[in-house]
Amino acid sequence: MALAGKMKPFPLAQTGEGIKECELVQWFVSEGDSIEAFDRICEIQSDKATVEITSSMSGIVRKVHFEEGAVVQVGETLVTIETSDDDEDDDDGAEPAAPAAPAAAASDEWTEADEDDSPHKILTSPAVRALAREHQLDLRRVVATGPKGRVTKGDVMAYLDSLQASGPTTVAAEVTEGLRTTEAENIPAQSRPQMTPAPVSPQAPPPAAARTHESTTVPLRGYRKAMVKSMSVAATIPHFHFCEEVQMDGLIQMREILRSDPALAGIKLTYMPFFIKAAALALAEFPSVNASLAADQSAVTQHGAKNIGVAVATPHGLAVPNIKNVEQKSIPEIASELNRLQAAAASNQLRPEDIKGGTFTLSNIGTVGGTYATPLVNPPESAIMALGKLQRVPRFEGPSSMTVRATSILNISLGADHRVVDGATLAGFAQAWKRYVEQPGRFLLELR
Repeated sequence: MALAGKMKPFPLAQTGEGIKECELVQWFVSEGDSIEAFDRICEIQSDKATVEITSSMSGIVRKVHFEEGAVVQVGETLVTIETSDDDEDDDDGAEPAAPAAPAAAASDEWTEADEDDSPHKILTSPAVRALAREHQLDLRRVVATGPKGRVTKGDVMAYLDSLQASGPTTVAAEVTEGLRTTEAENIPAQSRPQMTPAPVSPQAPPPAAARTHESTTVPLRGYRKAMVKSMSVAATIPHFHFCEEVQMDGLIQMREILRSDPALAGIKLTYMPFFIKAAALALAEFPSVNASLAADQSAVTQHGAKNIGVAVATPHGLAVPNIKNVEQKSIPEIASELNRLQAAAASNQLRPEDIKGGTFTLSNIGTVGGTYATPLVNPPESAIMALGKLQRVPRFEGPSSMTVRATSILNISLGADHRVVDGATLAGFAQAWKRYVEQPGRFLLELR
C-alpha cells in the first residue's frame, strides 16, 4: 500500500504526572502494518501502571524505533507513520489560529497563538480541541510533545490512556491462587488448604559441578523502581512503631459462617475485607492517622476518603493498589474489589487510578511467615499496618483466671510518621481496630 504521504513521528507522550520514562512491554504493530486512528500501537509500563498506547492518526507504520523491553524516554519517537496528504489532524503543518472564544464560552476554550508562550495559551489544532471537548478534558493538564509545545492528538490520547488504562482482565484461577500476595487468606497452617507450587521446567537441573555462580544485574523497572523511590523517601521519615496482639476467634467463627453464603455470589471472602473495613472505621475515629504532611511541612491534610492500600507481591515487583472510599463499601463490596485488584496485579494490568490516592496501607506479612515487623510508611501516607501470621497459642481465659485455652492470635505492627501521628494516637487507632476485629458484631453498628 503506497500513500505517497507524509512521514510523521509518533512520540511517547507523558502517561502520568512525574513520569519521564517507560518500559516498552509489547508491540501490537509491525513495520508495514496499516493502522487507523485509535488502534493499539504498544503497551508500556511506568513505575505506576501499565498503559496501552493508541494511535492518533491513520496510515502505515514505516519504522519501529525500539525493541520490546527497551526503556523509552518521554518525547522519543516510538514509530514513524506514513499518513496521507489529506490527514485531517496535521499537527506538524501550519494552521490558522482559532477564533477568539466568546465571553460566555466554557473555561476550557483556550486561545491558540503561534508564538505566544504565555502559560495561559494552549497551542494545538481545532481537531484536538474538539477531541478534548468530547472527553471534557482540560488541555492544561496534557503534556505537549509537538513542535513549539503544540498539544497533538497523540498527547491527548496518551493522557486519556493514563486515566483509563486497560481494565482488569480475567485470569485463570490458578494464577490468582498461586500468586503470593499480601491479601492472601491467612489462616492457621493446620487448616489451610495446600497450594500447588507453580509448575517448573521438566528439564532436570544441571549437576552441581556444572552450575555457574556468576553475578546477575537486574535493571530496576516498573514497580521495583517505584519501590526504590518510595522507600528512599520513607527512609527520611522519623518513624514510631507500635505492636499488639489480637484474638481472632470471633472473626474466624463469623467468616466461617459467611464464606459460603449465597449472597456473596461466588466472591472469595478472606479475612482481609474485615481488616480493611475495620481500618476504615478506626481511621474515622482517629483522622490524624489518615493524613498526609505537606511537602513544605507547613500543614497536615486529614483525608475524608479512606482509601486503603494493600501491599501485593507480584512477579513484577511490589505494588500497592488501594480500594477507594472503603467507608462507603460493604464487606462483600470490599472483597469483590480486592479480588479485582489481585487479578489485575497478577496479570500486570493495574490501572493508574488503582495505584494513586491511597491514604493508609495494610501489609500482610503473615503469608510468608513472621509475627512482628517494623513497616515503613508508603509516602505520602502517614501510617501503615503489618499483619503477622495467625497462630494457635495458649492463653489464660481472663485476667484473674487460671484456665488456659487454645486461642487464635494475630500479631500486628504499626508504623507511623512521628511528625504527624503521636504515639498515643497510633496506639488508640490500634486499639480501635482491635475492638472491631475481636468483636466483629460491632460491624453491625456501622450498617447504613
